Amino acid sequence: MFAAAITLVLLTVAYFAVTTLVDLAPLNNVTAATRREKTIEVAVNAPVMTLPAVLILVAAALHTSVAAYAAAGLELLIVLGGLALWWLPYLVGVTVPWATAGVGETWAQLHARTYAKTIVVLPRIGDRPRPNLEHMILHSLLLAATAVTFAYASNL
Repeated sequence: MFAAAITLVLLTVAYFAVTTLVDLAPLNNVTAATRREKTIEVAVNAPVMTLPAVLILVAAALHTSVAAYAAAGLELLIVLGGLALWWLPYLVGVTVPWATAGVGETWAQLHARTYAKTIVVLPRIGDRPRPNLEHMILHSLLLAATAVTFAYASNL
């Protein structure tokens, strides 16, 4: 379970960094994001997303489930934040306060500029922004990392 947990967490961080910084159109649309937006996104989120891997390593080194559960709990908070950011606007029309922190746009404007022309497989619900495939993959990786990290913690 250790290998699966650490691999999924690090794979998720790598996927996030690549899809934030590298143009993989039409999966993403990094050319529409400003350098500042990309830099802030990676500088803020990548360290937080990497911390569960550090905690998993600590758990393995010290043979303690406390650090592993801390890793799993943090991973759960990360995935809940991502799901709230993307799925609340789509499913219920509610935008979380941090959705556009420091950008000076609404979530709908930011989404239209940076995500609307990427691969989107979900049906429209009115004019609500829809999660794109890039973020659906990210959320799947985060959910898998969370589940496997909880499993790892429970087996220590």
